Amino acid sequence: MPRLTSKQINELANRFLALAQSIGDYRMKHFDTLTRAQNRKIRESHRRILIYSDDLFTMSATLVMADVEDSLARIANITEKITSTYKNLQNVQKAINIAAGVVTVGASIFSRSPLAILDALGKLEKTWDA
Repeated sequence: MPRLTSKQINELANRFLALAQSIGDYRMKHFDTLTRAQNRKIRESHRRILIYSDDLFTMSATLVMADVEDSLARIANITEKITSTYKNLQNVQKAINIAAGVVTVGASIFSRSPLAILDALGKLEKTWDA
């Protein structure tokens, strides 16, 4: 099985959080009709799912930190490509899109959101390669 990216793990964490919310809502809605054993089982499952969600968010942040070196290398690579050939682009719209992409990468860095940085960098690379 391929290794999940930090973005994919973050998505899983959000999904587990949504699932936990639904299970917790069900438990509260049906609290009066559940037996003690049923309530306990649902409560324990709810708690375990919340723990999984938290652990996935933590894992995502850890993987993002591991992705920093890769991101810096990708930024260096795209910077080299852009600075060496940008002035010769014939397609004005592509030049505009690349400039906007660089602005987005910069904004994502200042937002301190690793996932936003990865996303913006990926979009800039796609724009460049288009």
